[in-house]
Amino acid sequence: GSTGHGNSTAERNLGRTRTLPPLEEFFLLLVRLRLGLFERDLAYRFGISVSTVSRICITWVNFLYVKLKELPLWPKRDSVLSCMPACFKHLYPTTRVIIDATEIFVETPSLPELQQMTYSSYKNHNTYKGLIGISPGGAITFVSQLFPGSITDKELTRKSGLLDMLESGDSVMADRGFD
Repeated sequence: GSTGHGNSTAERNLGRTRTLPPLEEFFLLLVRLRLGLFERDLAYRFGISVSTVSRICITWVNFLYVKLKELPLWPKRDSVLSCMPACFKHLYPTTRVIIDATEIFVETPSLPELQQMTYSSYKNHNTYKGLIGISPGGAITFVSQLFPGSITDKELTRKSGLLDMLESGDSVMADRGFD
């Protein structure tokens, strides 16, 4: 039976005991993301195991995804205009967003169909590709979901949902790969 001192089976099995306080775990993730340090290095610096570093990073990234995925990034047109640099206002006053594709390397899939879908001839590697948009003032305003690396920039733009967000009169700035 329980003595009221936290010894019951239910109380003992509520989850893994934290090695670091939550704020230090979050700091560890920020260091990993900003500096790209290896898990082994972080494990040494924080005095924890490599597997704990991995678990902390995965847990925090998943938590942040759940909490932040619904935040609206797309600003109103007047907000974009009010933060637009003067040179942009003069030369490209209708620019709502500047876009570019980015690719993330992945391991070669074991299934041939997936190998073909994720193969990027531009990177000569298997990748997933996403579309990123920034305002003329430099704020990130659009992040697409990821698509297999073989997708063209044009098709990526169509499938990303970006075009549905534009208003009449908006211009999009992109490099020649989007022609």
